[in-house]
Amino acid sequence: MAAANAPITMKEVLTLPSIGINPQFITFTNVTMESEKYICVRETAPQNSVVIIDMSMPMQPLRRPITADSALMNPNSRILALKAQLPGTTQDHLQIFNIELKAKMKSHQMPEQVVFWKWISVKMLGLVTQTSVYHWSIEGEAEPVKVFDRTANLANNQIINYKCDPSEKWLVLIGIAPGSPERPQLVKGNMQLFSVEQQRSQALEAHAASFAQLKVPGNENQSTLISFATKSFNAGQVTSKLHVIELGAQPGKPSFSKKQADLFFPPDFADDFPVAMQISHKYNLIYVITKLGLLFVYDLETAAAVYRNRISPDPIFLTTEASSVGGFYAVNRRGQVLLATLNEATIVPFVSGQLNNLELAVNLAKRGNLPGAENLVVQRFQELFAQTKYKEAAELAAESPQGILRTPDTVAKFQSVPVQAGQTPPLLQYFGTLLTRGKLNAFESLELSRLVVNQNKKNLLENWLAEDKLECSEELGDLVKVGYSPDYLFLLQTILRTDPQGAVNFALMMSQMEGGCPIDYNTITDLFLQRNLIREATAFLLDVLKPNLPEHSFLQTKVLEINLVTFPNVADAILANGMFSHYDRPRIAQLCEKAGLYVRALQDPDIHFKYIEAAAKTGQIKEVERVTRESNFYDAEKTKNFLMEAKLPDARPLINVCDRFGFVPDLTHYLYTNNMLRYIEGYVQKVNPGNAPMVVGQLLDDECPEDFIKGLILSVRSLLPVEPLVDECEKRNRLRLLTQFLEHLVSEGSQDVHVHNALAFMTADLPHELIELLEKIVLQNSAFSGNFNLQNLLILTAIKADPPRVMDYINRLDNFDGPAVGEVAVEAGLYEEAFAIFKKFNLNVQAVNVLLDNIQSIDRAVEFAFRVEEDAVWSQVAKAQLREGLVSDAIESFIRAEDATEFLDVIRASENADVYSDLVGYLLMVRQKVKEPKVDSELIYAYAKTDRLGEIEEFILMPNVANLQGVGDRLYDETLYEAAKIIYAFISNWAKLAVTLVKLKQFQSAVDAARKANSSKTWKEVCFACVDAEEFRLAQICGLNIIIQVDDLEEVSEYYQNRGCFNELISLMESGLGLERAHMGIFTELGVLYARYRYEKLMEHIKLFSTRLNIPKLIRACDEQQHWKELTYLYIQYDEFDNAATTVMNHSPEAWDHMQFKDVIVKVANVELYYKAVHFYLQEHPDLLNDLLHVIALRVDHTRVVDIMRKAGHLLLVKPYMVAVQSNNVSAVNEALNGIYVEEEDYERLRESIDLYDSFDQIGLAQKIEKHELLEMRRVAAYIYKKAGRWKQSIALSKNDKIYKDAMETASQSGDHEVAEELLVYFIEQGKKECFASCLFVCYDLVRADVALELAWMNNMLDFAFPYLLQFIREYTGKVDELIKDKIEAQKETKAKENEEKEVMAQQNMYAQLLPLALPAPPMPGMGGPGMGGGYAPPPMPMGGMGMPPMPPFGMPPMGSY
Repeated sequence: MAAANAPITMKEVLTLPSIGINPQFITFTNVTMESEKYICVRETAPQNSVVIIDMSMPMQPLRRPITADSALMNPNSRILALKAQLPGTTQDHLQIFNIELKAKMKSHQMPEQVVFWKWISVKMLGLVTQTSVYHWSIEGEAEPVKVFDRTANLANNQIINYKCDPSEKWLVLIGIAPGSPERPQLVKGNMQLFSVEQQRSQALEAHAASFAQLKVPGNENQSTLISFATKSFNAGQVTSKLHVIELGAQPGKPSFSKKQADLFFPPDFADDFPVAMQISHKYNLIYVITKLGLLFVYDLETAAAVYRNRISPDPIFLTTEASSVGGFYAVNRRGQVLLATLNEATIVPFVSGQLNNLELAVNLAKRGNLPGAENLVVQRFQELFAQTKYKEAAELAAESPQGILRTPDTVAKFQSVPVQAGQTPPLLQYFGTLLTRGKLNAFESLELSRLVVNQNKKNLLENWLAEDKLECSEELGDLVKVGYSPDYLFLLQTILRTDPQGAVNFALMMSQMEGGCPIDYNTITDLFLQRNLIREATAFLLDVLKPNLPEHSFLQTKVLEINLVTFPNVADAILANGMFSHYDRPRIAQLCEKAGLYVRALQDPDIHFKYIEAAAKTGQIKEVERVTRESNFYDAEKTKNFLMEAKLPDARPLINVCDRFGFVPDLTHYLYTNNMLRYIEGYVQKVNPGNAPMVVGQLLDDECPEDFIKGLILSVRSLLPVEPLVDECEKRNRLRLLTQFLEHLVSEGSQDVHVHNALAFMTADLPHELIELLEKIVLQNSAFSGNFNLQNLLILTAIKADPPRVMDYINRLDNFDGPAVGEVAVEAGLYEEAFAIFKKFNLNVQAVNVLLDNIQSIDRAVEFAFRVEEDAVWSQVAKAQLREGLVSDAIESFIRAEDATEFLDVIRASENADVYSDLVGYLLMVRQKVKEPKVDSELIYAYAKTDRLGEIEEFILMPNVANLQGVGDRLYDETLYEAAKIIYAFISNWAKLAVTLVKLKQFQSAVDAARKANSSKTWKEVCFACVDAEEFRLAQICGLNIIIQVDDLEEVSEYYQNRGCFNELISLMESGLGLERAHMGIFTELGVLYARYRYEKLMEHIKLFSTRLNIPKLIRACDEQQHWKELTYLYIQYDEFDNAATTVMNHSPEAWDHMQFKDVIVKVANVELYYKAVHFYLQEHPDLLNDLLHVIALRVDHTRVVDIMRKAGHLLLVKPYMVAVQSNNVSAVNEALNGIYVEEEDYERLRESIDLYDSFDQIGLAQKIEKHELLEMRRVAAYIYKKAGRWKQSIALSKNDKIYKDAMETASQSGDHEVAEELLVYFIEQGKKECFASCLFVCYDLVRADVALELAWMNNMLDFAFPYLLQFIREYTGKVDELIKDKIEAQKETKAKENEEKEVMAQQNMYAQLLPLALPAPPMPGMGGPGMGGGYAPPPMPMGGMGMPPMPPFGMPPMGSY
């Protein structure tokens, strides 16, 4: 099926390797995904870390250096749970951290290991141990609470999931275990279902399970369902099922019928099994995911199969619900993060077409509001309507997907049905069904309201409105308003309880009513806030406050307040939109600052100015430029003044302020006087050419060189407005300055009238004629001699045309414009004339400026200042002196002028000139006029530079605005430690005070200050300084406060060691052992130090504190320092028995202890170490080898041990070991021992070994010892031959050694009469008559009587055979007696039986008792008779050839008959 048409859409959201996750960590134990929000990955290389992947921005993972065995992100928030096993124990330490707040929320130490854990809700962790299940809430201080014990079916299972239903009343624990022996590859699934209310468990077979909520028709309450999937192997058959059952059915209510379905696995997936189940609560679909990547989709209500496909080529080990889209996430071994979602466009057509399940298709469409079933729904509706099933038709219309039947046509169809008497109208049935399902649309609301109003049942209408069942509209309002006055407050409160969003809509409807809202906006808002409905209250207020009226200032403030406290991002958006302008700005600014919305907080003018001020003082020039350019909220005048005083190196912030708020002349004057000409050019050329005339005018006022002004004008050219430029120059009688500019414009064809007028004025210049005329008029007592304008014109003309006459005119004339003429004289270079003019008119500042700037005579300026004694004059003199580097003179002048404006320049110059004594007086004057932190701070610094520490103490005790922290840091940086000490002590900056005292070598005081600071950094600084000064007692005090911090311990240790202070460091660590907060690192570091510098104390330390050591670290230290005995002990404590044994054997002179080694060797995992130990003991401790072998006897291959010893030539050494293990009947051991016994000629042990243990080469051993010089050994050889069934060889050996008894016994045991008879012949041949007799007796059962008698008779040994013969006769006589006895008893039994029968016959025939004598007597036994034989048979004939008389049978005389 094409992917586009598949009912389930698969999408690769992310691949973990693409964001730096190593594939080795993409496993079930390293990756967790508790919800669709976060993935958490635990890495152990190259360093221990935890990676948190926010699925909203997956390409920006958060990696933190964390060591843990498991990590889980909270399903909903940035809360991280961590689990780590405590070293050397089976206990787990659990911690919960809030990542956003960077704070630990809770921690707990579990007494047993947690084998599985999971977030079962946003506030609850489920913890599974080997025996029990616990719940741990993240709220409060509660510890984990035991919920239930695990059932037996989950023993030895790997737990893979744990879930709870939404009510937390039902819990399910799932584990997997190896399959049955018949099908081991099919993993077995086990499940424990637990009821919290009933406190009972049920064990089931299942691989995956999940809970769901479903509303059963006829039951208003939700039913809790559990679905579980299983695949089992029974009686040779594999069964795969999906089950859906209801839990805790509600009495008296309709319940859910149990459903089940088959899971069809393809042949290639025969051993595949479910690993996860997710239920889409949006669509009521069950997703079953298998290990090999199969996906099964089933309908929850019917358990009908919907879809099956393979979604991943790699095994899937992790899934989680994607509740927002009704699907799920899956993670496979390749690291793909896959998102499975329902294809809303194709699922319904697929079910109706491919599956031909029309009912399911319609249900899916209704349930998920999905397209594709329109025709089916309409067709079904028409069928129901035609069948007059109006109720069912109404229900179908109410649930129709995407509301396709919620139309006016449907209403009209129900309206058209005739109403039957006594029955509910179909239209009301339809509306009633709609009301139970939810809210009516506008048309339905209007039609229903008409019915209700017509029936005068407006109370129903009021209830529906209160429950937000009706959609409000103008038409509905017009319908119900006549004569109706509802209780709106009651209605709103009622709606709020059930439908908050509906309450918002209702409140907005009221706000638009004619005559105004019937309820006060504030009251409505409070109703929402009482129920903590912040979003709804905000939505209402944002709508009603759109007009931005002043009378709504309180509500504007209120909506911003509640959102700044709860949802700052919403408040930020409101402020960004500029919706409100009447709120309480200071109040909102404070809240913005608390909420982290600093830019919004700055919209308050004062706070905004403070922000600019702070940014400027901290060097954040770009931020100052941005705010001055973008913000409309700061005080322009105040900001301008501050920026001018601050004298920032970058003038752009000042340009922004002055250009935006009309301070161009001030800007120009500032830039020019501070020699920032390039900024003037930049402003005119790039920022605002239109303001160039004002810039030129100010430059002219500031006596700027003409060349610069001309160049500036020409650089702008045609962009300059001519008229205002001409006006500015004409005002200052500097029109000729524009000649080149104006001529340039004319050459470019300018037709501007102002250009041509200006040129005509300048060309009409007749100075000499004019001077002569004016002299006659002004100087010769005419009526116009005192004319102001004429005197001005005379002097100005003389300045231009005849400068030598100017001084005379100045002295003779009194009524001219002194300031203006003086400026013209300056421009013309007539400086003495200008000075005379300004002096004549008491323009002392201008006069002194001429002396300073033009004549450049500071001495004359000082003399002039003394003469006039004006502050402004002294101020100008001071500035000039400052510019010339005469700092002390300048300071004196500033003090005379009482001018505090240039304090920044004075301070800077004083520092450069190192005239701090003079600066003190100046700053004392300045601080009387201004309250500037800079001034007070510099005063303290000047005191310090002049070593006036007493004044510093007095000053800081008085009110001041000095930046004491900054001053203290500056003093410290410049090594003025005594002064810095005073400052730091006053402001209680104990950390800086401590390091300052260190610099002053006042170590005890430094330690006291560090104690108050209680900062790890401070403790370290003081500690290290004390170490360098060899103040080890104080260093130890500091060190004890440092080493309790794990991260700082190693730094302290390295510092001591690098300086060779080994004993002192050891003393510090030893003292640290007794601290309340002593941790594993201290114990471990002390052990490392002992290993390096004080070896004799190492073992004692290890034994005392083995449970509190970081053993791996100490192992490395002992290995480096070659402390093999201690290293061995550590390996044992860490259960590294293989390493322990290897260390002992490699470094035995120091590490070997026999008893310890025996304890270790039996615990090693590498069996080769057993044999290495054998070699080791053989070489170094052979006397204890048997003791070692005794310990490892159950673990070694005895054959290999014997081979080792045989090759080494020391087999005899392990004889005790071999004796001890011979019970195992091992061939190599038996043969080795037998060989030893042979060498030792220990025939008794050899015979015992042969008797008890038969696993050896018997013939080989017999052949080896059959020629042994020791008789007993040869007997053993014969014995072996006998045991091996080689009778003749055994007898031959016995005969050779004349051990006839053994030969006879062998012959007897052989069971072969030939062997026995041959032995008889041998005895006869050897003349061994006694042996012959004995052999007959020993081999009695084998020797045939005739052979024995014949041999005896022929060899004249009848006497020696006679015992045998007697025995033989006695045996056979006994046998005959037994036969006779048996026959007599049989006859007696027969006779008794006959008598019994006769008695029976006698009782049956009574008449036989009357004729007893008529019967013949019965014959006697043994008597002959007609037809009868009597007696015994005649005796047999005598035996011939044996010389024995005949005997009666059975030793009885013959009996004749009677």
